[in-house]
Order: sequence, then structure tokens, then C-alpha cells
Amino acid sequence: MRYEIGIAGSGGQGVILMGVILTEAVASVDELFVALIQTFDPAVRGGRAASTLVISDEEIDYPGPLGFDLLLGLTQRGLDENIARLKRGSLAVIDAELVNEIVWDKILRIPFTRIARDDIGDERVANMTALGVLSELCEYLSPPAVRASISSRFKGKALDLNLSAFEEGLKYATEFRGSGIEKVEKEDMEI
Repeated sequence: MRYEIGIAGSGGQGVILMGVILTEAVASVDELFVALIQTFDPAVRGGRAASTLVISDEEIDYPGPLGFDLLLGLTQRGLDENIARLKRGSLAVIDAELVNEIVWDKILRIPFTRIARDDIGDERVANMTALGVLSELCEYLSPPAVRASISSRFKGKALDLNLSAFEEGLKYATEFRGSGIEKVEKEDMEI
């Protein structure tokens, strides 16, 4: 088994941190191996940022992406630059506020930024909301392991805020699991 997750966004969204947290969570499971590749522009905010995780039940001989099984697009640019790596029939999860144009078979639109801003009170934790969603959607991500990894990275009020956002993402994904996935054809797009 080989399962690949792509996370694409921009600097300042916590894309690199998301990759580290998920890698630690997967590595804590006894029978799984995980490799992480992070790419980012030299600009701290606004430049490209991506994390690629390869999860396997055997040693990983090539850590680079062969084809994403799940792609999280947090910006239009990040999605556009990585959609070609998504395997046919795989799921693209996008931030409904920041990604407007996508042509793909299976799309889950979740307003991570709005949830973090309106429900949690701080849009900086949109990445943790996204981690909650991914933890519910991907069978290789254990919510307790992801929660433990988040807990090892933050303290005090920051921990409470990030865990609240993670739990909100879990709740949101549970409500949408099996529904809310749509198909958008090119002819349906307004360009």
C-alpha cells in the first residue's frame, strides 16, 4: 500500500507545520512508514508552500509524489500547480473561500478560513481546521494521533485555540462524510 497526501497553499498558512504534524501522527502508528517533502519559496508570506506525505505499510524507496490520493488546496495557485499530480478519481479538498476554479471529478469544498474566523475566532487556525477534516477523511490519519501531535507543538491558550479548530474540522468532516462531494465539469465553469 502507498498513499500520498498533497497539501498546497502559500507561506503563512501553516502548510509546512501541517505536514510535520501529520508526519508525526502517522509515524506514531506501529505498522506504517511515512516520508515528508516540504517545498516553499524564500518569501515568508505569500510565496508557494507545499507538503507531500507518502504513507506506506512497507519501507518507502521513493519519497517523492507519484500521484496524490488526496489533495488539500488552500489557495488557487497551490491547487492549480498540484492538481495534475492528483490520481484520477481521487479527492480534492479545497478551501471554499480561497479556491474558486477547479475542474475535477471529486471535490469537497469546505470553508476552512470562514470556520476558523467565524466559529473559532481566529482565521490563523484554518490550517488546524483542515487537519481535522483530513483526519476524518483519510483512513491512515488517526484523530487521536493528530491531536497528540498538535498538543506537542503548542501550550496554553495557543494549544486550546488550535485544538478547538482541529475539533471543529473533525465535526465538519463527519457531517459531510459521504455527501457534499461534487463534480465540476469544465463547461460548468464561469471563466
